[in-house]
Amino acid sequence: MVIGMSISIVGLVLTVYFATQISFSIRLESWFSQKYWVQFMPLVSSILLTIAGILAILKRPNANFTFALFGHTVSEQIMFDWLGLTDIGSYLLNLIGLKSFNYPDHAILWLFALSLISLYIAYSNVLKLRRVSLGEAIIGITTGVVLSFIA
Repeated sequence: MVIGMSISIVGLVLTVYFATQISFSIRLESWFSQKYWVQFMPLVSSILLTIAGILAILKRPNANFTFALFGHTVSEQIMFDWLGLTDIGSYLLNLIGLKSFNYPDHAILWLFALSLISLYIAYSNVLKLRRVSLGEAIIGITTGVVLSFIA
């Protein structure tokens, strides 16, 4: 209960923060650019963290999977960026006219720490809920990799 409440509060604070950083556009042509849509990635990640916390409070069996999904998505994006692997993705995306996105500098350490905590919660089954299956782990890892290269 305490873990879920703490994660939910942190996720909610991050959600509000990232929502205020988004620049919405009423120009239709901006809706078709990757630059416009990737600005929502930190917001989506923080919403996913909030949902994981709420599922933990409610003791739902999907809480561990949601923690794993958040953890893999955020940690892989940040680690690939640190290793320069997203530069390869950025180069390939730039060739076809798209641009890669990174999390804001000031949020990277917070999100990385939260992603590691989420992975620990999910895979060590701290919440004593249904364990993350091999298939769910592969889905989480794959989602993280795909999003790292396209977002």
